[in-house]
Amino acid sequence: DDKDTWTIIPTPNGGPTNMYVPHIDGKGQVGKEFEEEGLPVTSFFTSFYYENFINLGMGPTRQSESDPYAITLPISDARMPMVAVDDMGKAICAIFQDESLIGKTVGIMSETLSGAEMAETFAKICGQPVMYNAVPWNVFASFGFPGCGELANMFRFKVDFNETYTKTRVVSDEFDEKMGGRIKFEDWVVANKGAFVLEPPKENVAEKTLSEAKEKSEKPVQYDDEDAPEVCCSQCNLM
Repeated sequence: DDKDTWTIIPTPNGGPTNMYVPHIDGKGQVGKEFEEEGLPVTSFFTSFYYENFINLGMGPTRQSESDPYAITLPISDARMPMVAVDDMGKAICAIFQDESLIGKTVGIMSETLSGAEMAETFAKICGQPVMYNAVPWNVFASFGFPGCGELANMFRFKVDFNETYTKTRVVSDEFDEKMGGRIKFEDWVVANKGAFVLEPPKENVAEKTLSEAKEKSEKPVQYDDEDAPEVCCSQCNLM
């Protein structure tokens, strides 16, 4: 992509001024310095945390009590590698126990899913319909919450370079066994279901009132003989 279309994100306290995703770019710069110094380190590539659906409020939300729930992500139909924080801990423990990984790069992901599959999982476990809103990255960047511009760049990178990004996080069967297995997204949602309490939509009062009024106006009025109002035709005045 043309770098001119990417937004540089300011870093606080006089930090670097050439970063697009500071919380990732900073780690990349440090990793390069470690490599140049010849230090005995293992580079560890993580993925999008499952826990972001809780800690960053990215789980299912709705605009009003009568609207359906939805998750909103700027990843189009791409499949995004994700990881449970617990799996990161297990992977790091496995790295420390294997000296052959010094000087190597290890990637980690628990599962890779599309936005639609994430929404389907939330709907299945939480018992309410959940939609997937696939917004463009620049729309996500305009949402106005702290860090939205940086996150928009992060998601854009994951989509534009999806194949390379995913390949560097593939876990071998051998390493998966050393970890003791990884956590599926559905199992994580089940374990954290209490953080996603989805209520059934309430009937829209305004729409209900309009519907009832329309129905009433279209229904003919019927009277019993005793209740029928007295009416007089214009011919009465001629008698």
